[in-house]
Amino acid sequence: MQTKDFSITLDMMRTLPFRPFEVVEGDTGNILHVTLLNNGDAMDLSGCVIHIAFASSTGFAMQDETSGITKTAQTGTFDITLLPTAYGAGNVSADVQVYSGQGNATLVTSTRFDFRCRKSLISDDIIRASTAYPPLIEATRVANEAAATALAAAERINTDIGEMNVQADWNETDTTQDAFIRNKPAIPSNPASVGAAPASHAAQHQQGGSDPVTPIPHAARHTTGGADAISPTDIGAASLASGVVTPAQARCLVQTKTASFTLGADDAEKLTFLNSTSPIVVTLPLDSTYNFPIGTAFNMIRWNSGAVSFAIETGIGWKAANDVTSISAYGCAATVIKVASNTWWLVCG
Repeated sequence: MQTKDFSITLDMMRTLPFRPFEVVEGDTGNILHVTLLNNGDAMDLSGCVIHIAFASSTGFAMQDETSGITKTAQTGTFDITLLPTAYGAGNVSADVQVYSGQGNATLVTSTRFDFRCRKSLISDDIIRASTAYPPLIEATRVANEAAATALAAAERINTDIGEMNVQADWNETDTTQDAFIRNKPAIPSNPASVGAAPASHAAQHQQGGSDPVTPIPHAARHTTGGADAISPTDIGAASLASGVVTPAQARCLVQTKTASFTLGADDAEKLTFLNSTSPIVVTLPLDSTYNFPIGTAFNMIRWNSGAVSFAIETGIGWKAANDVTSISAYGCAATVIKVASNTWWLVCG
């Protein structure tokens, strides 16, 4: 296999002169034989990872040991098979990057080297020369075909599709005219022909007609006794008596807890009976556990001999009146209110 081979010596500590070289855009047979020194001594590359970063007219690209870089047997040497996708035409700059240490966490970048990439004359736009079929003959053939297609279209306009830009006319009766509408449907003139009521039908049901209909106000349909009566509870609205919420809706909900628990959504705005002969601990949650709206309140009554105390999840701030965090006796109560983000207020009796 024929390749173009270039030899380069680079030093991690200083810039060394080397003979400039040139490659051709798109070539796949360019190989660089690199010797890497560290202040004049061959660099030990065992256990290291090598990357080459290229900057050219096409932007930035990278080659590594999975794409064209191969370490060789001699200390400090490796080969680079230049991939044509790594650079573009013009001046190309390249940095050698060596990663070493545990987890390849240490990066050392060598002196940059440059080379030139010449734009190739070979591309998809090149026409293969042929004495039997010159490009001019092909261009003439294509032009003739286009002209013939245009003439055929012009002939069709004058024959089977009629005159252009003519709008259909419902009243045109001359079948030879382009505005004539073929297969035009007949429009019935009698409402009964299409199952419609005569215009006089609506007049019968108007006020003063032979059969007047009294309209029903829409709201009246939904009041008590209406055709579509709706109670406040049907739509989640408050039921009022003389402008005041009725007792059935004004009362608070009551629940019973018999064991320790953390406040949750089902406990808000309720009266909770803490009914147990064993101790009960009520835990106030972080916002990340359950984010109650600020102002949410909980009312609780100790309803048995079991002691009742309050605790908080780690990260919560709270204020307890007189630093009391337990309900003192059977029949006594406590109120818990969320007053800020991750902050609660507690009053125990």
